[in-house]
Amino acid sequence: MTRVRFFNNDRRLLPSRRLPKSMLPKVLTMSALLVSGLLASTNSALASGFNDAATLEKVAAAKAGTVAAVDQILPRQHRCSDSLMLRSAALSPAQEQAACAQLAAIEQRFHQLFQSAGKAVKHDHNRMLRANIYKSKQQYTEFAGEHFQMPTDNGGMYLEGLPDQPGNQAEFVAYQREQGQVWNLSHEFVHYLDGRFNLYGDFCANLHDSHSPPENCPTPAPDTPYLVWWTEGMAEYVAHGSDNPEALKLAAMPQFQLSELFHTGYEHNNGSDRIYRWGYLAARYLLEQQRPKVDEMLKLVRAGDYPRYQALVRSWGTSMDQDFSQWRQQLVASQPAASSTATNTAK
Repeated sequence: MTRVRFFNNDRRLLPSRRLPKSMLPKVLTMSALLVSGLLASTNSALASGFNDAATLEKVAAAKAGTVAAVDQILPRQHRCSDSLMLRSAALSPAQEQAACAQLAAIEQRFHQLFQSAGKAVKHDHNRMLRANIYKSKQQYTEFAGEHFQMPTDNGGMYLEGLPDQPGNQAEFVAYQREQGQVWNLSHEFVHYLDGRFNLYGDFCANLHDSHSPPENCPTPAPDTPYLVWWTEGMAEYVAHGSDNPEALKLAAMPQFQLSELFHTGYEHNNGSDRIYRWGYLAARYLLEQQRPKVDEMLKLVRAGDYPRYQALVRSWGTSMDQDFSQWRQQLVASQPAASSTATNTAK
């Protein structure tokens, strides 16, 4: 039961992992490994859904505990603040300082936007996020699965854990790109802040339609509206502000009404553009043009009253659709003819 956010090759956009007939040869191979005494490692591989082509090889490599401990692979530790710790393989001191400054600005922006400093939701003990940063995609793929019991067929993950349990540690797991930047660090840090200050409960208590590992929520919300538009769209808005060229390109297209976006899911009514870019447009519109409605919504989700949140959103109906469309047209018209190139934009 973890709050998880996927980016890059967004794993939530894949179908739920069920065992197809094509997996039978692998199952037989796994059976052979079981016979050889690799039960624990095999179960780990099964739980991850055979996400990587080299899963069996990893199981064999890990059977004698040969995978180095996380502190060996990520030996550098740097505390940015009381709410953020960096643990990395290869961040330089300058890169650590830059990451700290970047996220300090994000934290300040978040609290200014929501007046939430020092006001965590009840029963949330996630006082600090630890960012675990591998030096490359290759290293991430090789070690992150064993270190954090998570799939690695993605660009990184945010693991909220069980925030109501004292001592729980929220983890962000990612890697450096070739140029040295950490993939979508700002977006994921906003998820941590949103989970601590805006959304009551862990990921499985939230409103979404995902059964996906590693949290494997047994009973995702059966009915929409969900909160996916908010969690992903607001994270994009806080991370990028008004500088989101990819979303602004879509703003000119009459693809979605605002009332449709409230029903965005991870398994259905999905897609990267709909989840992240249209989610950004929806969240930005509500925050900039309909702030009283956002404040009314936040009172409910901070208290964990998700049924009343759904009733509230349903009561909005299509009342804002026309204004949302007009706002998007104005937004597009206000942009320079040649938008600046995005750096580290959406997934």
